[in-house]
Amino acid sequence: MSRRRVAIGLLLVAVSGLSSACHTAPPVAAPPPPHDLIVLTTNPEDGALGAATVTTPHGSVPLSRAGEGVRVQLGAAPGTPSIVPPEEIQRIFGETLAAMPPPARRFLLYFDVGSDTLTPESRALVPEILTTVQTRVSPDVSVVGHTDTTGAAAANVALGLRRAGLVRDLLIGAGLDTRLVEVASHGESNPVVATPDNTAEARNRRVEVIVR
Repeated sequence: MSRRRVAIGLLLVAVSGLSSACHTAPPVAAPPPPHDLIVLTTNPEDGALGAATVTTPHGSVPLSRAGEGVRVQLGAAPGTPSIVPPEEIQRIFGETLAAMPPPARRFLLYFDVGSDTLTPESRALVPEILTTVQTRVSPDVSVVGHTDTTGAAAANVALGLRRAGLVRDLLIGAGLDTRLVEVASHGESNPVVATPDNTAEARNRRVEVIVR
């Protein structure tokens, strides 16, 4: 008889302890294991969208849509991709996005045929270019000369370089720090409008100024 009482007493204590724990300290769900979130977004400069493949030793997942993301956990294959809402991207990555430099600005300056003389409308862009440079924390400026297809290719490289040098000198004369400027020439090799050889095309006679 005494053995039954001891057994019942132990059973009641065990049940009582379980009941008390349920009421006063409900079990807490274990936190999810740490993971990384990788999201594909458009290029802030031109809106272009590329593609990416997220790979771990346990598998690969392609990303090809704007805002598409995947969670990656240590020791596991990447999860199933899904679209991450813009507000969620902003919540998670807002500080990082805000710290990125602003998109580059491009200015096109045009020339009279066969010369390094800027059109009046193009000269008028110089103050706006300088203002844009002043808004950048660590600016750099690329000045790239282009030509149409009239004349020899080698001569057009030299002409493009003269045109780029003219624009650089205009910017420096207007107050731009010479250390910020890089000059190059593509000659006739990178036209805006494709034309046959020895074709005059005003839109190809240009200098492109890129402010980053």
